[in-house]
Amino acid sequence: MVIVCVDPRLNHELIRIQVRQRLQRDRIRAERVYILNEVGGNVGANFRQTAQLLKRMGEPIVFCAALHHDDCLAVREGERAELSHAAQGLASELARLELQCPVATGEIRTEHNHVRWSDERAPVYVPFSFGAGS
Repeated sequence: MVIVCVDPRLNHELIRIQVRQRLQRDRIRAERVYILNEVGGNVGANFRQTAQLLKRMGEPIVFCAALHHDDCLAVREGERAELSHAAQGLASELARLELQCPVATGEIRTEHNHVRWSDERAPVYVPFSFGAGS
């Protein structure tokens, strides 16, 4: 389960692909990836109700994440909590439901919907040379 902002520029399919890649890297198997909208990517009713429903259905919750994006309208209105607070909210809600799973955070670049996970190093491009140049 991943919470993102309600911004229509965020492409759920592109985000879902990147979440699946993250799950593969972490060797976590998931049948489904739920991308949930909450204002500012904060923990809210959509996350709580979906988590409760999945628990009642016996559907395992194996990974949760809060993803904020760089051009968030909710920030301008003072409606977005810090990313660490969103992660704490996810962990608290999971604990309330007596569920345990990894909780991750990250940032989405709105322009192209690329996710950069907070706990993964950003790629660094180093120029390559074949030796002394001309």
